[in-house]
Amino acid sequence: MRRKIGNILYLILAAAILLPMVLDFISTNTYSDSIPSGFSEAYVTSVSDGDTIRLSDGTAVRLIGVNTPETSGEIELYGAEAKAYTKMMLEGRKVYLEKDTSETDAYGRLLRYVWLKLPDKVNDEAIDGYLFNAILAGGGYAQPYEFPPDSRYADRIMILARTARNEGKGLWGISRQGTTKGTYVP
Repeated sequence: MRRKIGNILYLILAAAILLPMVLDFISTNTYSDSIPSGFSEAYVTSVSDGDTIRLSDGTAVRLIGVNTPETSGEIELYGAEAKAYTKMMLEGRKVYLEKDTSETDAYGRLLRYVWLKLPDKVNDEAIDGYLFNAILAGGGYAQPYEFPPDSRYADRIMILARTARNEGKGLWGISRQGTTKGTYVP
């Protein structure tokens, strides 16, 4: 009996010593802590138009480097398609936001790149497959739109937009100049 009590006391003492260490380890090694520096996790709850989304905390985010045709005010051709595509791809989804240089635009919206998946390595393949800003341009849903000094992926977005224009994808099928204001695509 004494031996059982001794073993129980030993286990309680070991648990008292180990439990705080285990809890500390768990709290400092969650998935959100494994997100690389410069990225943050967010949930998209709604889409304002093809290049503006709203997050679960109510924050509006303007996608850097692209401009989609307008869907409110002065309606532009292919705006409804761009908004529907963004809604289909992002609404109700977890995404990863990447900041470039600026925090917000003149309207108070966060300026961010939106990744569908965290890239293992940022290269053309990752940009083309997971950076939603670039996917919009590559699919012909958006024109390149420079946001100096936020231009980390501007060259790649321009290449994807040029390919979409040459293939007559999306808004480029309506006009070789596109259907909204944007950066000239040579």
